[in-house]
Amino acid sequence: MLSYLIIHFGCILLYSNPFVTQKNKAEYYSQAYVYPYFHQSWNLFAPAPTTNYKLYCEYADIGEQKSDLFSEIKLMHQTNRLKGYEPLLVAFSNSIYYFEKASGQQPLNGPIQNDVNFNIIEKLSKNYLEYSRKIRVDKLKLILVVNENSNSKQRVYFN
Repeated sequence: MLSYLIIHFGCILLYSNPFVTQKNKAEYYSQAYVYPYFHQSWNLFAPAPTTNYKLYCEYADIGEQKSDLFSEIKLMHQTNRLKGYEPLLVAFSNSIYYFEKASGQQPLNGPIQNDVNFNIIEKLSKNYLEYSRKIRVDKLKLILVVNENSNSKQRVYFN
């Protein structure tokens, strides 16, 4: 029984090792053992994302600054998951999702005006910029780009 547990956990470690550069025979056998029974995909916890977001912002601080807020927060969360960026990432993604659902997912060719959901995204962005960069943001321009994964359609919203 002990030898089975050693083999089992050895296969799991070989299978989940992210630093493997070249496959060898042991890793082949570990994949044959682990994949059909123990493999976990994204769908185990939630459905796969159907869209990718980019939230570009322009603001004035010692000249004009530009950045992609959503990608920045996502990267910081992925770099260190214990630093507490998950609630911020969820807040942004949920706000964008609800804005998209409320707008009917139609591409708009003009600025968004008087939309409560887009105002929430603006307020989140402004608060994040002021807190993270230690600046005062007066005029904030946002461009929200939504790319669908299934059919490569792109929608652009801006204020």
